[in-house]
Amino acid sequence: MLNTDSQVKPKPPRLIPSLVEGFNAVAGQIHLIIFPIAIDLFLWFGPLVRVKDLLMPVMARAVEISSEAYGQQGLEIIKSSNELWAELLDGFNLLFGLRSYPIGVPSLMVSQGAQENPLGALRIIEVASFNSALYLVLGLSAVGIVFGSLYFILVARAAGKTSDPFSMHSLFHSVGQSLLLSLILLMMAIVLGFPAMCLMSSLILMLPGLGTLPYMIFSLAFVWLALPMAFSPHGIFHGGMNASRSIVTSFKLVRSMMTGSGMFLIMVILLGYGLDMLWSTPGVDSWMLLVGIFGHGFISCGLLASSFVFYREGLKWFSEVIKDKQPAVKKAEF
Repeated sequence: MLNTDSQVKPKPPRLIPSLVEGFNAVAGQIHLIIFPIAIDLFLWFGPLVRVKDLLMPVMARAVEISSEAYGQQGLEIIKSSNELWAELLDGFNLLFGLRSYPIGVPSLMVSQGAQENPLGALRIIEVASFNSALYLVLGLSAVGIVFGSLYFILVARAAGKTSDPFSMHSLFHSVGQSLLLSLILLMMAIVLGFPAMCLMSSLILMLPGLGTLPYMIFSLAFVWLALPMAFSPHGIFHGGMNASRSIVTSFKLVRSMMTGSGMFLIMVILLGYGLDMLWSTPGVDSWMLLVGIFGHGFISCGLLASSFVFYREGLKWFSEVIKDKQPAVKKAEF
């Protein structure tokens, strides 16, 4: 009699079932959406802490120096660039540092650059020095990682269907590894991104006719490098791994099912950013944005939970594949 169990091959995680299970998990623990809602309400009604007075003269001088390479068109470039930087710095809030990356509480208001709310204009606080701005950003990022770690732990537990009691030890471990992971990814971005930015800037200055082609090439290269690290945070909160092991596991997992993981990540990005455009429709001066904030909170929690489901099932499939390969390797060696 044939052993049918041995003939059943393990299957990689699927897109739709992962999304369904993730959103069901959040619907069963709806209190998880408090995290993104709270940070959005704080950024919406809190102060606007900015560095416009500090950075505007620096950026204007940098634009003036770089515009000399364009000859007669330099004056137009200076004018348009200064207007662009003024618009960006008007709405850039240092409190956005609470939305730390890659581990942090998702926020809809970070992309809004709000300068007002339904109650009126925000209170503007100009930072007096670069040192103060640096310390403030570092402190806010640390706070964001702490709350982001707690948020990831709770979502991972909901997606993993675990009933184990929550412990402070797991929180401290997750916060420490999250900080380490952020530093590792930051160093990788600096080491790889700085030469790429220099090369791209040189190409734009020497060959202005290329237009946006260097930006497209740089974006594609960034996606190709970043895709295998998409699940780097998940190992910290799902399996209690350290930062380096979590990165390696993410690389192995994504490489073993590149098509499936690529489709899943593309769907998550499309749903997340596409619906963010819908949630942002009312505008920052309308109370209807509350609907968008609640909707964003639920969708972002659901997508994060779905990613943990996909990661969990992917690890199960990957471990089964490794087990199936080991007997074959031993037999070949024999």
